Amino acid sequence: MLNPFLVVIAWYQEKINFNLYFQWLGKMHPMVLHFPIVLGCMIGGYLFFTNHIKKHITILQIGSIVNAASATIVAILGVFLSKQDTYDTQIIFWHQWGGISIAYLSWLLMYLIESNASFQNHYRFRMSFAIGYLIVIFFFTHKGAQLTHGVRVLSWPENKVTETASIQNIKIDSNATIYERAIGPILQQKCVSCHGPEKIKGNLLLNTPENILKGGKDGNILIAQNGKAALLFERIHLPITDEKHMPPEGKTPLTKEELMILSAWIQAGGNLQLKMNAIAKNDSLFMLANQYQPQIGNPMNNSKRGNGMERSFDDLPNLNEYNSNYCTANYSYQGGRDIEVSFYQSKFYTHDNLIKLKNIKDQITSLSMQNMPLKDEDILFIATLSHLKKLNLNYTSLKINQLGPLQNLKELKTISICGLPYDEIALQKFLQNASFEKVQLWSSNLTREQSNRFIQQFPKIQFTIGDNLENELIKITNPIIQQDSSIIATHLDVAVKHFLKGTNIRYTTDGSDPDSIRSPLFTKPLRFNSNTTLKVKAFKPGWISSDVVQKTFYKSEIHPDTIYFITLPDKKYPGSGAKTLIDYELGEQNFSNGKWIAYRDTTMIYVIGFKQNKKLNEAHFNAFIDNAAYIFPILSIKVEGSNDGKQFSKINEVKFPSLEKGDMTRENKSFSCPITTNNAFKFYRFTLLNLKKLPEWHPGKRTYAWIFVDELFLN
Repeated sequence: MLNPFLVVIAWYQEKINFNLYFQWLGKMHPMVLHFPIVLGCMIGGYLFFTNHIKKHITILQIGSIVNAASATIVAILGVFLSKQDTYDTQIIFWHQWGGISIAYLSWLLMYLIESNASFQNHYRFRMSFAIGYLIVIFFFTHKGAQLTHGVRVLSWPENKVTETASIQNIKIDSNATIYERAIGPILQQKCVSCHGPEKIKGNLLLNTPENILKGGKDGNILIAQNGKAALLFERIHLPITDEKHMPPEGKTPLTKEELMILSAWIQAGGNLQLKMNAIAKNDSLFMLANQYQPQIGNPMNNSKRGNGMERSFDDLPNLNEYNSNYCTANYSYQGGRDIEVSFYQSKFYTHDNLIKLKNIKDQITSLSMQNMPLKDEDILFIATLSHLKKLNLNYTSLKINQLGPLQNLKELKTISICGLPYDEIALQKFLQNASFEKVQLWSSNLTREQSNRFIQQFPKIQFTIGDNLENELIKITNPIIQQDSSIIATHLDVAVKHFLKGTNIRYTTDGSDPDSIRSPLFTKPLRFNSNTTLKVKAFKPGWISSDVVQKTFYKSEIHPDTIYFITLPDKKYPGSGAKTLIDYELGEQNFSNGKWIAYRDTTMIYVIGFKQNKKLNEAHFNAFIDNAAYIFPILSIKVEGSNDGKQFSKINEVKFPSLEKGDMTRENKSFSCPITTNNAFKFYRFTLLNLKKLPEWHPGKRTYAWIFVDELFLN
């Protein structure tokens, strides 16, 4: 029974959808596979080294039966497991069918031991079979080790360790390349675990620029080829349940910001040598990369392996207590201890604000005090920041001779002292005894001749003369829409707030994004009586504006008594059945959370019913659009009415525009269909049409587009 079952599920596994129970059983594969491997090797070794086996024939027969049965069970569990992760296609093929071969050879071995006299009596026959059997076990189980630990699991140690683009080497100055500033750290966190020196899936290494340029078994991953988008761009935008999605399901996913950075970089050419200072500051790629802060810790794993040791993140202090309306403190990169601190709003600054940082002073590597009214006591505290590497003292009203204590900071390499009262002699003395490598210097009475004199006198220091290096702006946090309910019965009052004082919140209800000039200013709760999409954004002078926060509110007066599908949704996104459309639970923008229903190669058709004839005026559908993930708008909605649930007559059909080239849309959107009849019906049938062929400009051209729908509202 087990052996035919094994062959069937292995041969037709692409067409079989194993349920959760079988997927759970698949997790037993790595737990029990060692038993038949060890037992098989023991039997093979015994046959090879023993001339006469009849003395232990009974034990050998029992062992061969147990070995054969367990080998088949392990192979079956392996097929279950192969459906749950993204593996190297070639290796999984060899390992899977090799495992099946081991199982059948084990049954053949059992037969020979029990019933074949020639096998029992001739040592050479047994020895030859044992050698072949052991070779098959060693070779195909090694393929399994390569799946788990990488293709070089048994490779000879290299003399030189390949340098990894470590997130601990992240560069935050303007001379850094876009790769050093953001791309390398993102790949290190989210990709190198499967595409690094320890494990190479698809012959692709993503740990250095050189290896990235080499590409993998499918060629270059940064350049569009044969009319298709760049492979890396395509893989990171696939639905997370797609087996080729990167990172695969179960791994730490890319954040929205990381996805936008990688997308913008690839679309800009994927240049690994492009420097930050070569990109316009208003360019979206520059702004995204400049604001990028890698996550602290790994939500999938509480420790990070480095240099052969385990280092826990539990000892990293929580920085929430150091953040306020006037100060921000953030880790420079994931897994590191370095902290960047910036102060704002000089009129609220006191020395106590700075002293508050004493518990983390040994971790502060970057400090911005621009425009703060500093005094000698502040400089004395800053001089205790022994690991400070970058300091901004622009326009702090200090005098050069007050900066003397900073000379003891041996790791301080970059300092900005623009706007300080100029004193040539004091400045010379300050620079002579310091270890600075970069100095930004500007004063209204500093002449060109004096500037040139400094440049010649201190050739090892890179001077930036002039007030042209802007203070890094910090992005303001998003406003909060304080209304949990999305359903409007009669009316709904919606409030919006922000925790940072002096912040302006602007809003729109016409579908456009708020701007800082034309959009209305939020001053009091907004009252909604009908379907409304509210978009809000926070603005504050001296800060980068927040992201747009959006929420759609739906008027819903009527609830159907029954609902059922005519065509079934895609098996990857079935929601919780047809009732998903009327449970009043919005799926937000996570289309893999089980709250969405999706269709791709089938048109969406379903029926709602009432116990008594019901007059409807309109139907609204909440849908999700993400063209990077092949999710497009609904093309049309057709509604039909019936009194018997069998014969339907057309009431209305509304068509909607699709996306245009250049659109990068990721949003929830409402699609409305007026029901233009005075008749009341007992049944209503809705047909929602998706795009059957993606446009030529899209990476998935000539393939089906998805539509995602999570709710129906009736009035």
